[in-house]
Amino acid sequence: MKMKRTWIRMLPFAVAAALFAGQAAADGVDAKAEQELTTAGHRIDKASASADSGRVTTKIVDQWKGTQFKFDATSAPRELTAQDVQDLRQKRLGYGEISTLLALTAKQPDPATAKPLSEVVAMRQGGMGMGQVAKELGYRNLGSVIKSVKATEKGVGTITASTRAEKAEKPGKPDKVEKAEKPDRPEKPEKPERPEKPGR
Repeated sequence: MKMKRTWIRMLPFAVAAALFAGQAAADGVDAKAEQELTTAGHRIDKASASADSGRVTTKIVDQWKGTQFKFDATSAPRELTAQDVQDLRQKRLGYGEISTLLALTAKQPDPATAKPLSEVVAMRQGGMGMGQVAKELGYRNLGSVIKSVKATEKGVGTITASTRAEKAEKPGKPDKVEKAEKPDRPEKPEKPERPEKPGR
């Protein structure tokens, strides 16, 4: 009897959880994958905070070498440059978000309806979560996007480790050698008094 009452009390929660899970599946948002993507992005931001930003930018550009991005509705597709990454940084985006947005843009499932990077960035800055952006772009799963972002995370981690090693190897400024104190000058011996000449 007691077991039955507990089950009846838990029923509304179970129904709500099932509805939420069903809604998430209907929305095409994989909460676990979205969380994994967000976590990887945060780790990139944390690692890049103590790394040389120029090297992080170069790493991101190198990762996408050969990939053609459509940056806005009117421009022809072209490769990513360091200036593009710096422009995204000017929009107050962290390296983790930049990596994720580039991956979402580059790997869109349907090239015919693919949105340019400027629109993808606008969706994110408009308050959409990464899962919502992915759904809007037609993703059914985020596997390929997560793989790209984790590759960036690994590369940035390597840069951070080498930056720390370089800092540890650089010798600090040598301590200034203190000047030795000048020895006191020896006192001059007093001149003996001249003996007086007789007769004066």
